[in-house]
Amino acid sequence: MTTKLNETQILDKLFNASESVPERTVSIKRIGLSFTIKGLKAGTIEKLQKRYTHKQRVRGEETEELDRPAFNRALIVDATKAIGGDEKVKWDNGALKDKFKASSGQEVLKRVLLAGEISQLADQVMDLSGFYDYAEEDNEAKNSSEDKE
Repeated sequence: MTTKLNETQILDKLFNASESVPERTVSIKRIGLSFTIKGLKAGTIEKLQKRYTHKQRVRGEETEELDRPAFNRALIVDATKAIGGDEKVKWDNGALKDKFKASSGQEVLKRVLLAGEISQLADQVMDLSGFYDYAEEDNEAKNSSEDKE
C-alpha cells in the first residue's frame, strides 16, 4: 500500500529529483581505469541529438539521420565526471588533447577507446538517464482497475 503524500511532500520530491542525477563507476579492463559517469537531463540529450542529426533532401523528401557514433562520443564526454577517480581528469584534458593531437574531448575518446567500448559506455549513460527504466505500475491503481471489471 502506498502512502498518500501531501502537496509539500510531493513538491519536495520533485525539487529533489531535479537536483539529483544518478552516477555509476564503470571499469574498462583493457585500459585498467574506471570512469565515473552520470545520467544526463532531457535538455542535454536533446541538444546533442539536434547537433548530430543531419538533414538532407532525397528525391524531394527531407530526411533526418542521427550520426550515432558522433552522438555517442559527445554523450560520453558530457556524462563523464571523472577518469580514474580524479574529477580533474576528463576527456578534454589538455595533456590528452596534445598527446593525441585532438581538438576536442570527443576526438580524444575516439582515439583511446574501441568502438565497442564507446557503445557500451553510451548505453550506460542512457541507462543512467532513464532510457531503459520502465515506470512501475502502482499496485493500488492496478487493483482498483481490476475491481471495476
